[in-house]
Amino acid sequence: MKLHRVHSLDSSQIRQLQTMVNKCTDSDGTRLSFPFDEADLFLYFEHDGSIVSAIAFIPIEGLLYECSAFTDPEFRGHGHFSGLLDAGIDELPEDSELIFYADKRNSAAAAVLEAIGAEMNSEEHMMKLLPENFSIIDCHSSQTGSDVSALDLIADIHSECLNLRFHSDHAVINFSVFPSHYYLYGFEVEKSFRGKGYGTKFLSTVLAQLLNGNAAAIEHSPLSPETSYHISDVRSAGAAADNTAPRPVLLQVSGGNAPALTLYKKTGFRITETLCCYLY
Repeated sequence: MKLHRVHSLDSSQIRQLQTMVNKCTDSDGTRLSFPFDEADLFLYFEHDGSIVSAIAFIPIEGLLYECSAFTDPEFRGHGHFSGLLDAGIDELPEDSELIFYADKRNSAAAAVLEAIGAEMNSEEHMMKLLPENFSIIDCHSSQTGSDVSALDLIADIHSECLNLRFHSDHAVINFSVFPSHYYLYGFEVEKSFRGKGYGTKFLSTVLAQLLNGNAAAIEHSPLSPETSYHISDVRSAGAAADNTAPRPVLLQVSGGNAPALTLYKKTGFRITETLCCYLY
């Protein structure tokens, strides 16, 4: 069994790793992926020319690293994960801390992490909104000083990897655009406007734009990237675009963030899986 240490992966290594990861996901039912691009340190064991166990370290901030590891089901129980972890820690700065994510349904992964002394710190929920489940929230409130229709919604188009950023005077939300779905991230509401219904109005209004066909107009519009546009401008510029079927929206939210969970569930999001976060 040969141990390899690399700081980036070539196409052959990626193919071998993906084959091994696919075996793991088929066996365990987990949908966790391997960080082929995000990590800056990879270690793996090779047996008869094939990768059978691998670990990756993603720098988060300071001495904190996210760690992702997979072992071929046929090679488990032989200490490969522990060997890779120890070798990886030797490569990291002294006093580094690690974060591991494990699918809550995968009791075997939890047992392995607990065996090495990792402690469960929190839960993260993956959520999905199907277009047919979207509910526009009727949340007129004098507290916010405006109704849903009065929100001055603006879209920023970033064409390099097609990111959408919607903002008003008091809130902002971002989406990464993928062929099969949108990924929601960076939802923030100005502190003085929290708890008054403004964030609820804002989210509902933005989702209505994404899921009623306007997203297709945004993606195919001739508007210049890196520029802000009112939603009405985007609709007009993309009027001739093909109106593709709306895609689902995905997001990740902390299990301890009860207000966010409640809000997302009210708009139609449903939890699809729960990830347990372990600290080591």
